[in-house]
Amino acid sequence: MYIKQSGFTLMEMIGVMAIIAILASAATPKIFDAIEDGKVTAYLAEANSLKLAAANYYKDTGLWPRHIPTNTNPRYHNLIVNDANGNGAKINGWSGPYIEQEIRNHIREGGYQDLLVTADKNWACDIDGNGKRDGKFLVYRADGISDEIAKKISNIVDKDGDITSGKKSWKKAGKVKRYGVKGDHGSILLYCLSQV
Repeated sequence: MYIKQSGFTLMEMIGVMAIIAILASAATPKIFDAIEDGKVTAYLAEANSLKLAAANYYKDTGLWPRHIPTNTNPRYHNLIVNDANGNGAKINGWSGPYIEQEIRNHIREGGYQDLLVTADKNWACDIDGNGKRDGKFLVYRADGISDEIAKKISNIVDKDGDITSGKKSWKKAGKVKRYGVKGDHGSILLYCLSQV
């Protein structure tokens, strides 16, 4: 007596695997784009919360905060710690903490970041795009940011991520600036949060 066995042939299995491979190759770029977009959203949310925290800190103390999460000296954690000089000296009017938890670089885990007020020509903000710095700004610096992600952030903030030539380059003009640095810091993204 002959019993017919049911199942898939080798050709049918190869066909199904080919279809799965085609679908996976089509979906993978979308998945990575979604992950990248999530990092951009997290970065912008962090920047907005820092802007608000810095404004509250200034309202209370009359000073602008310096905040470097990767620094071990407590005087560089003004939004969380009331320490003016690293030796426990209190900052007058401080009523923080001004942020609930330490900020982090959402785009490059463990990457350097810094919140500071500066008019330094190396970190100049050119809000109007005329090629000249526009004064003193509260800036949020994050290192290790790829050009693609930096361009997305600039496009959201300045609506200029597609500009690539002249003085109006997205890397140089607007609130979002791009710097290339050799060494440990990698590519730097500077977001000018507000003029002070």
